[in-house]
Amino acid sequence: MSYLENGSTLRSMFRLMPPQRHDADPDRSEVLRHIRENLGCDLGRAIRAFNSMRNKKSMVLTYDMVHRQWRGCDWVPPEDADKVTLLTRTINELKRELAYLKTTVRRHEKEIGLLERKRSAKRNQEEEEEVPAPAPEAEQQPIPVEEKAAAVEDKNEWFRAMRAALDEGEGVSSPS
Repeated sequence: MSYLENGSTLRSMFRLMPPQRHDADPDRSEVLRHIRENLGCDLGRAIRAFNSMRNKKSMVLTYDMVHRQWRGCDWVPPEDADKVTLLTRTINELKRELAYLKTTVRRHEKEIGLLERKRSAKRNQEEEEEVPAPAPEAEQQPIPVEEKAAAVEDKNEWFRAMRAALDEGEGVSSPS
């Protein structure tokens, strides 16, 4: 909020500014001339004030794209027919912006739906891969007792052979 020397703000001074043209050449700009006259300042300060007031956040000055002019944010034409035209144009601009926002939301909703479907399909695929198929009970046959005893006997035989090999190595001296 920019306070002026007299305590007022730029918004309070220029919110009702009538439509005026702006030119890239500061000497031919009606808007800058109006700001300089009302603020009583030099060209540099008028340009800074104009840039501040046309900023999207402050919106003190708004641009009328139909007439290609800048006007105050609260300015309305003096004649009733012109007021209706201005308000109708403003409503149409808002409708266009709303339609654009609706289509954007619909597009994002479709993308979200696609992503959710992909995610659920991927989860289902991962679950199928993780869960192994259980083996049927009929295929799993118990190992006969004779085979178990033979396996145990083979282990014992191996241990005996290792002990014998180690016992034979005790007589051999290590090189030092």
